[in-house]
Amino acid sequence: MQQIAFYILIASLTIASPGPGVLLTLTNTLNYNLRNAMAGIIGVAAGMGVISIIAASSVGVIITTSQLALLIVKVAGAAYLIYLGIKLFRSVPRVLSNKPDTTETVLLPSAGQRFRQGLLVSLLNPKPIVFFMALFPQFIDPQQPFVPQFSILSGIFCFLVIVIHSLYGLFAHSVKMKMSSGNIFRKLNKTGGMVFMCFAAGLIVSALHPYI
Repeated sequence: MQQIAFYILIASLTIASPGPGVLLTLTNTLNYNLRNAMAGIIGVAAGMGVISIIAASSVGVIITTSQLALLIVKVAGAAYLIYLGIKLFRSVPRVLSNKPDTTETVLLPSAGQRFRQGLLVSLLNPKPIVFFMALFPQFIDPQQPFVPQFSILSGIFCFLVIVIHSLYGLFAHSVKMKMSSGNIFRKLNKTGGMVFMCFAAGLIVSALHPYI
């Protein structure tokens, strides 16, 4: 029980630390609402579930030991973060208003689109693979069946992703309710877009570091 509590603490601190997934949750909530952002949150959690399976398999070993494989994942991840950053930077904020907009209909992204966004943000980030490969062995008893233990650890992590990201979403939603200026939302979108691109730059530097 103490081991599980310690695992939950480490996992919670890791999930709560700012990163592309957290930023995606915040920007989705600010631009739409928490209910609409939930699809992205579930996508992030699903991506983490897939990554945990990869980390527990031989594929995880290949990715973490092959410079070429890591380079491909990091470059693909950086490219997707740049795409998200540019898209957010150029997006027009949806400002809360009591008056119906009769001149323009704003089409919200579908739940499927937001789910795919969250899924790709998780899958194209190589850091969780290394994290899972380092963390899971510390909490798995080699004398016990592997699959049940792995399933519990992975399930707890994905559940914590949903809970913690939802808390981030609630915070962003409460902030949004106190703002009404389109200029503020526009600045937040531009700032969020630049932060996405900073994450991308970090991935690019990390990818090129072994070759410099």
